Amino acid sequence: MTTCNRVEELEGPYGPFAIGERAIQRLWASGEITQPMLSTEGKEIRILSTGDWNRGAGPDFLGAEILINNQRLRGDIEIHLRYSDWQAHGHDCDPNFSGVILHAVLLPGTRNVTTASGHQPETVVLLPYLPRDLEDIAEEDALLELRGRAGDVARKVREAEDDLVPGLRRRALHRFRSKTKFARARYKENGWEQTCHEMVVECLGLGGNRAPMSELAHAHTPEEMILLGIDALYMEKCGRWRLRGLRPAGHPYRRLAQYLELNRRHPTWRQSLKDWAQDLPILPIASQRRRLFDEIFGCVFPDGRADTLCINALMPLLSASGFETEKAWAEWPPGNYPDDIQEARRALGLIGSTRNYEIQGILDVIRRSTATTAPA
Repeated sequence: MTTCNRVEELEGPYGPFAIGERAIQRLWASGEITQPMLSTEGKEIRILSTGDWNRGAGPDFLGAEILINNQRLRGDIEIHLRYSDWQAHGHDCDPNFSGVILHAVLLPGTRNVTTASGHQPETVVLLPYLPRDLEDIAEEDALLELRGRAGDVARKVREAEDDLVPGLRRRALHRFRSKTKFARARYKENGWEQTCHEMVVECLGLGGNRAPMSELAHAHTPEEMILLGIDALYMEKCGRWRLRGLRPAGHPYRRLAQYLELNRRHPTWRQSLKDWAQDLPILPIASQRRRLFDEIFGCVFPDGRADTLCINALMPLLSASGFETEKAWAEWPPGNYPDDIQEARRALGLIGSTRNYEIQGILDVIRRSTATTAPA
């Protein structure tokens, strides 16, 4: 079987996440892999046709066409997380894999593999050629697999947690502390101003554009970004943006424009955050939320986007800087998240205003879900 079987848990910048073969298979099928690629032997590889995605026994993609050093080959593609999966899954002695012309693996650390007929297909490590952040790919795949299946999401959560509310809170706070640990390392290296700048811009790239957003924030200070202007910034990463399937509100041009407007309206907003955080443990969340959105953000971001920025960037960084934000983070409105997660929440019997720890806990179950355990 080839369906989403092999799963590994990796440590990402915002905590651990699970990545399965299905996510990489889906990405290969989409044709989004950056080209040309270099095999582990240094040969140039170009994809002419990704092949037919095989959901049954045998190689993952059948009848693909590729160029290897400009030599056209037609055959099958096998995708793994690590090169060692080839032998672990018995492909070296399975004649169904004799037609494999390319062994594509996600993670570095490779050796040549051999088919039952004695052929050694080229191997390529896909990680350098992914079109967007690996954690985004993993989460997108998990959510796509569960789209329209809120009942299945709720079932997975119930199976994972006997005591629902404490279990979701525990999962959420573990993720928050992982985010804080990551933010603390960046804060020590780059200081408050630069780290705050970088983390907010990266968060504006959630949904497929975190990597190019991160590169822009690392290359340019807020003042430099204003001087360059939106058109120059956007064109600097031309060809890197992921635009397919984005709603207008999520377009990177629009999000960059909002960030520039924030810095024009309130150039000292990063310092003002510290004053705001002093009162966070003692004032009601509703009033602190409006103060953040209206006074510090200057009403630049829609409420849901501002909540997402607060949850994923600002509160972990403030916590890393010594402010008490954990309780507020858990109870904060959860920002933008898929409708299926809200339906799953209702199916779990969670009532009242949606709180961040509920959504983060449900998402953690999904991120760590192995979907299936059938061998490849």
